Amino acid sequence: MNTTPVTDPVRQEFIDMYEETLIDLMEKSDESDFSEESERSLRVNAMVDTALRVRKDMDPLLANKLKSLENLKDYKQYLLSEFRIFGFIPKASAARVFAEYLLLSLLNEFEVDDRIDFDVFGEDMNRAFMQMPDDYKDLRRIFPWGRLID
Repeated sequence: MNTTPVTDPVRQEFIDMYEETLIDLMEKSDESDFSEESERSLRVNAMVDTALRVRKDMDPLLANKLKSLENLKDYKQYLLSEFRIFGFIPKASAARVFAEYLLLSLLNEFEVDDRIDFDVFGEDMNRAFMQMPDDYKDLRRIFPWGRLID
């Protein structure tokens, strides 16, 4: 199994952004002792916020469009459904898998296909997908990996 070098600066930046966002959300939360479910939810929210920030930085048209609260809410809902599955990935690999996926979806959008190593996902993604509720599976948005399909 190949592993992506941790020293890749782009991936590392995504991981750092996600971890900083997660820490901020945890500090703002009223809870001091998180249940598994609330922690999972915080992780998903941190992923959504990070992805939103990255997308807005890269895409001025999107940033402009998201100035409307309605658009922002819609886009956030869309991202939430997209990243829900990451809440079911073990904490230890969540940041790496998320960074890889975020990179993959950005490169896919800009039609660049190098730098993506699907082996890094291992079985984590498949196991997480199997744990998801059926209504999520019906969305079929991010499966099979590497092909964003509607």
